[in-house]
Amino acid sequence: MKQKLEKDPENEEIKANAHWKRILLLVIGIVIHNIPEGLAVGVTFGAVDDTSQVATFESARNLAIGIGIQNFPEGLAVSLPLHASGFSMFKAFWFGQLSGMVEPIFGVLGAFAVSAARLILPYALSFAAGAMMYIVVDDIIPEAHASGNGKIATWGATIGFLVMMVLEVTLG
Repeated sequence: MKQKLEKDPENEEIKANAHWKRILLLVIGIVIHNIPEGLAVGVTFGAVDDTSQVATFESARNLAIGIGIQNFPEGLAVSLPLHASGFSMFKAFWFGQLSGMVEPIFGVLGAFAVSAARLILPYALSFAAGAMMYIVVDDIIPEAHASGNGKIATWGATIGFLVMMVLEVTLG
């Protein structure tokens, strides 16, 4: 007896849905991947300051060019599966470009964030340092005393504090 092999429409639909889910997951992954890239470029341009030797316009430009170059294969990674799934060449290219549009948006946000953060940075760093000191003094040193290592913990915290003060005074 010969069995006639027919395509199961439900099975084909499941395969098509799984294929679209993989493509959608790839597109979402690349879009999410582009967010920190845009932030990196924006933060670098936002940090460019006449008095800063760390962040220069040239370093920001070079970072932007490097990220821009590596975006070409990412755009292809979005466009080619879409085209293979039946999108026209133009639509596949368009969606590949749209997947990268989050970069300039988050680049502008990153540049603004650096400008705003510059105003509160000394206070935020002081708060972080105070929080770390509180944890050491209130939690770690008493716990070390309870386990019999209190003198080592106290001396370690004291020496660490002195080293940080010397570095602050000498390096500015």
